[in-house]
Amino acid sequence: MYDLISLAPSGSVATGNGSTVRVEGYDALALQFVVESAGATPTITFKFQGSLDGTNWYDIAYVTDANDTTATSTKTVTAVGASVMFLDNPVARKYKFVRVVPSANTNITYRAEAYRIV
Repeated sequence: MYDLISLAPSGSVATGNGSTVRVEGYDALALQFVVESAGATPTITFKFQGSLDGTNWYDIAYVTDANDTTATSTKTVTAVGASVMFLDNPVARKYKFVRVVPSANTNITYRAEAYRIV
């Protein structure tokens, strides 16, 4: 069973720190960034961050659906589609809060979600 939690609503274009969203109480956590539409010369960079107290933030260590290598780097996308990341080692990393941090947005409309698997 999972809960779908919005980190950025459909139609978002903003950059900077996203809203703080409570996600505690999960067995696994998946994060999804979806480019809904892309205009001329599109590009956006994003990362997800986690926090234990809602004040101190850390770049989330993740693996993707295509690669089991742990990373904390930002991702850049230039086309419509979804980028899925899974929290690496959810047993040791139990963040209470997450947020999306998009930057360098040029002609991209997006949404971001957390899938809290319980």
